[in-house]
Amino acid sequence: MTESADSIFTEELYQIRPLPTVVLTKPWKEVSQAEQELLARIITALKFSMDGISIIYQDKLDLSALPVKPEKVIYFGALPAGLAHYEHIEAQGVSLVASEELEQLLTNDPARKRLWTALKQLFSI
Repeated sequence: MTESADSIFTEELYQIRPLPTVVLTKPWKEVSQAEQELLARIITALKFSMDGISIIYQDKLDLSALPVKPEKVIYFGALPAGLAHYEHIEAQGVSLVASEELEQLLTNDPARKRLWTALKQLFSI
């Protein structure tokens, strides 16, 4: 049996893209039911499911500490220096939109609209 690897492994290889990542500044178990529902509505509007994204907790945003380098990040939390809410930016090879905490978005309709506009740009919708 001296067949070459080309004839044995004929499947095409695919590059699996990293999941879109949501970074929260509080652990998931501390996220209220209303906040979880809001996040689920946002993710569904982007044509993803909650199982089709990665949700990460960081007390402050640090892209270099993410376990897998994502292509797209939605950050809910206090802004690091140099970032502004609702702007689509590129940082460390990652496309990012930053927003207030989910808790603040629950009662702030204009902020939710600005976030949606930025997310449509981030995800090319």
